[in-house]
Amino acid sequence: MSVSDRIRQSLLALHMARALETLDHTLARLEKGEISAIEAIDDLLAEELNLREGRRIGVALRTARLMPVKTLESFDFSFQPSLDRHRINALAQLEFINRAEVLHFLGPPDPTT
Repeated sequence: MSVSDRIRQSLLALHMARALETLDHTLARLEKGEISAIEAIDDLLAEELNLREGRRIGVALRTARLMPVKTLESFDFSFQPSLDRHRINALAQLEFINRAEVLHFLGPPDPTT
């Protein structure tokens, strides 16, 4: 059994799926002399760590049940035709701060709060 086969078995036994996926690419770079052995190990561990951290954050966000992020780009101005899209986008540039202007938003209170 070759060393690379033993590494594959070890990665599989350790449940390091992402490192296993990138092993061939990392070994190819190592054989070409693009990276050192320690850099290859670092690359494999970093790939696995990034995958696990991403999963952990995803689970935490789902568990927190946060509201989805809303942006001006996704806002449906046709739903509220009285809003002036150009004025809202200009306000989003925050130039009124540089001009030391005060900004007041008027309207009915939000009935959901």
